[in-house]
Amino acid sequence: MNQQTPPALSAEGSTPHRHHHNKVLLTIAIFKLLKASAVAAAGVTAIVFRNADLAKAFRQWVNYFRMDAQNHFINSVIQRLASVHAHQLEMLAVGSFIYAAMFMVEGLGLYFEKPWAEYLVIVNTFLLVPVEVFELIKKPSWVKVLLLVGNLAIVAYLIYLRTKAIRAKVLQRKAALGR
Repeated sequence: MNQQTPPALSAEGSTPHRHHHNKVLLTIAIFKLLKASAVAAAGVTAIVFRNADLAKAFRQWVNYFRMDAQNHFINSVIQRLASVHAHQLEMLAVGSFIYAAMFMVEGLGLYFEKPWAEYLVIVNTFLLVPVEVFELIKKPSWVKVLLLVGNLAIVAYLIYLRTKAIRAKVLQRKAALGR
C-alpha cells in the first residue's frame, strides 16, 4: 500500500502550510501580485473618475494641500487633465485590468512554482524591454534604469532556473537509460 505524507500543518494545526523551496521565486511572485493590485487600483480609479472634471478635482487638491497654484508643473498637469476624456479613461481602465490579470496569473503561477509561469514571465518581461529602453532614451531617469535592471535581473534568474531544471531532467533521463 502506497501511503502519501500529509501536507504540513500551520501553527494552529488546521490548515495546510505551503513550504516554498525558492525564496527568490516567492519574492518575484509577491512583487507580481503587488503590481497586479496597483494596476487594478489604477483601473478602478480610471473608472471612478471617468465622468469627473479631472482638472477641477486636481485644482481642489492643489488648494487643499496649499500648493502653489501658479507653479509651472501644476499648471502643466491641469492642462493635461483638462484634455482627458471619459473614453480615454475607459480605455486606460481596460488596459489596466488586462495588465492586472496578466500580473496576477504570473504571480500566482510563480507562487505555486509552476514552470509555465517562469516561461510566461520571461517572455512577457523580455518583450517589454525594448519599450523600457526606448522610454529610457527618450526621457532618462534613475527610476527607469532601476526598473530596466530589475526586470533584466528577473529574466536572467528565471532563465537560469529553467536551464538548471532542463539540465537536471536530461541527467535523470541519461541515468535512467544507464548512460
